[in-house]
Amino acid sequence: MGIKVLYDWILQSNRPAHMKAGMFVFIVMLVFCFFPLDIAFYKSAIVALATTAIAAVVVEYIQKKCGFIFDWLDALATVLLPGLITMLSTFIASTL
Repeated sequence: MGIKVLYDWILQSNRPAHMKAGMFVFIVMLVFCFFPLDIAFYKSAIVALATTAIAAVVVEYIQKKCGFIFDWLDALATVLLPGLITMLSTFIASTL
């Protein structure tokens, strides 16, 4: 799978909006868990990723109730960048 195929997939439909919304939810939860709750960064990232995944599925469920199809690829686009950040932070924390 080339970069062009991935890039074309991301630009389909409203996936850029899903990615922006997913990053927003992820960052808000990450900051909330990391600063006031004083949870380790990689653990905060895991909690934020779970919250983002739940939000993605809920949005798709609501869209299905409004007559659209449940698009798992939109949900995947929502958690794509948060998932990469979480995997990277967990990998870095495990090597320290």
